Formats: sequence, structure tokens, C-alpha cells
Amino acid sequence: MRLCFEQVQPVASDIVTKAKEEAVVWLNLHGCLPDSPIVSIPATVEVPVWSTPPAHALKCNIGATWSESSHVSGAGWIIRDSVGKVLSHSRRAFSGVASSTHADLLALSWASAAVIDLKLKNIMFEFSSVKAAGALNNPLEHPLSYHLCHEVINNVYSLTKSGLFLAPESCNVAASAIATSVTKDQRLQSYIAFGGPHWLSVVLLQEAI
Repeated sequence: MRLCFEQVQPVASDIVTKAKEEAVVWLNLHGCLPDSPIVSIPATVEVPVWSTPPAHALKCNIGATWSESSHVSGAGWIIRDSVGKVLSHSRRAFSGVASSTHADLLALSWASAAVIDLKLKNIMFEFSSVKAAGALNNPLEHPLSYHLCHEVINNVYSLTKSGLFLAPESCNVAASAIATSVTKDQRLQSYIAFGGPHWLSVVLLQEAI
């Protein structure tokens, strides 16, 4: 690459392109970029609803919401087993959040780190942000989100038999409702609890059937 050694003024786009090419080579050499997409995107389902994970697996649904006026985001996750039983759930508020995609990636990073702390495995992480999925599948094309993408990917791949899955919003109702309670109802206190929230018991029971 020509820089000051040849006394030639580099073009910014050339520098960015070259940097991306070298980054891809480095990441591939160190096994940081898998051959297949990071996020599995399912085929269109006619009537999408939440479904139980396979036997011996757990499903962690993750929701996020963002307030453009206050730059506060809410995040929620809920973990269920193969019969639809809720094992635990959590809620958290974040401040200084720049965008909805930033909020989604913060929620994914926080939730996957929590699962690591809980020492769980065989986790299907489901979320509904198409933009976050795009950033995770092409982190080098999203430099502002690269650090968070790296955290999410590292967290998920450190868990045995776990992966990220994009799901329609209708499959992510419970986690989204928990997250929305932060920005809509100003429930800013973070917590983690066993079982599911009582105010979502009807939804959780219907989805478990």
C-alpha cells in the first residue's frame, strides 16, 4: 500500500478497503471468522409463533427497545426449556445508547454474558433485530459496532453447542415486553429472577402449549 514512502497522497476509500482486506486475512488466519454466517436466518414461516427448543437444549429470547429522545434503552431476556418451562429472566436499562441497533447489540452482549455466568450450555439465542443480524454477519462492514459484535460472537461461541438465530417479532413477544417495560413504564431497576414475570404468565402459558 502506498503511503508517505512514495510521497503519494492516499485516497481515504483505498485505505479503508485495504484495511478491511488485511483484517479479513488476519481474522481468517486466527479462526475468528467462520465460513458460515454467524446468525442463522430461517425461511419465512406462514404463522410464526414461539416454539420450544429441541430436547436437551434451552432457548434464550432477547429483546431490546430504545428511546431516541432520552438515549435510554431497555433489554430483557428469558430462558425456557424444551417443554416451555421458564427457568429465569432478567431486565436491564442502558444509558447513552446511540441507536436502536446499538441497543440490540448491547442486549445481546449482556444476555450472552449472563448465560455464561449462569454456566448454561446448548443455548439457542433468539432475537428479532435484522440490523443487528446484519452487523453480526458482516462485522467489518459496521466499524462503529465492531467491538460489540466481537463481544457477542465471542460470548456465544464460548458456550457449548450454542448459536444465534434471527426470529420474527411474533416469536419474541415475552423478551420484547420485558425490554419495553424500561422505556414505556420507566422500570429502570435491573434484576435477574428465577421463573418468569407474573404479569406475562398468560403469554408464557400460551406459548408453552
